[in-house]
Amino acid sequence: MKLKLREWLVTVLAFIIVLYMYTLFSYFGVENFFQNGAIKDYFDSNVWHLEVIIAGILLGILFILINQLTEKQIFRKRSFGFNIILKSALYLIAFVIVCGLIFHLFSSFKLVTEEQLAILEGLLSVNFLSSALVYYASFILLMNFILYINKKFGPGLLIDLLTGKYYHPKNEELIFLFLDLKDSTTLAEKLGHKRYSTFIKECIHELTPIIQKYSAQVYQYVGDEVVLFWEKKEGFHQQNCLNAFFEFIAALNKRKDYYMSKYGEVPLFKAGMDLGVVTATEIGDIKREIAFHGDVLNTAARLEKKCNEFNEKLIVTQHVADQSRSNEKFKFQFLSDIPLRGKTENIKFYSVVPLLHFNE
Repeated sequence: MKLKLREWLVTVLAFIIVLYMYTLFSYFGVENFFQNGAIKDYFDSNVWHLEVIIAGILLGILFILINQLTEKQIFRKRSFGFNIILKSALYLIAFVIVCGLIFHLFSSFKLVTEEQLAILEGLLSVNFLSSALVYYASFILLMNFILYINKKFGPGLLIDLLTGKYYHPKNEELIFLFLDLKDSTTLAEKLGHKRYSTFIKECIHELTPIIQKYSAQVYQYVGDEVVLFWEKKEGFHQQNCLNAFFEFIAALNKRKDYYMSKYGEVPLFKAGMDLGVVTATEIGDIKREIAFHGDVLNTAARLEKKCNEFNEKLIVTQHVADQSRSNEKFKFQFLSDIPLRGKTENIKFYSVVPLLHFNE
């Protein structure tokens, strides 16, 4: 929620700043041509500040709403070219709507004189509108590029890279969830590589809104495996980390008839989860990313493999169970305290079963 609010505020503020820049450059570029008159009176009255702020807020909000609309699953499945054309048309409509609203608002509340309105209408030439559209379109491209890069790295990680937060290794306490498709090798042989890839892609589409809902971040997509993580406080806030897994299972169950009719199989996922301190650092030169190193990742990955042996959907360590026992939404059942593969010390781990019904 904080990330969403921050994105909204940054976007609206960016539109206000850019509109200020356009207005100031336009005015100071031609101010010598009208030392006196209605246009100079308009700028001297400072009403144009209100115009810029209202237009920036409206354009910023419409920009965010358009991007959220085109992020829905029905649009994510369409081609990149289709989405570019759709967004461009919606942005243009938003620009026209805001211009019309500003004009009617200022004329209705008499914020500008009739003489100023008449002159402003006269300035709305093809050249003026073209320059405004080019400026607006350039900024839209820049904003979408920044949002795309932010999405590529994951929410908030772009800022971390730009500020060098992880340039030097840094320890953090995080929750890791390793999600893996059950019987993936058999499914790949049965469906063939192409249909299997489509099968996985559709499962990830189901997971995306759940990731956003429960404030998870994606560490990696590796084949049919997805690795999610949370900061400790965010992950255990209303049990986000556990809710995310079981709601994903419920979402797949809800569409089991669809998967069965299209692929002849219903996707079943298993998962392992652990909590602990990891070291985060920037790695790579050709392709830069933030990597996490630590025993927590190895443990979560091993527990995900143990799901087949114990016939469980989700297995967690005692660290996770201890943080969640007070919650009456889940039941924890002790499974074992044997050493995991590659480890010498014993680790207690538990199965997790939801006690309340998830929407299916």
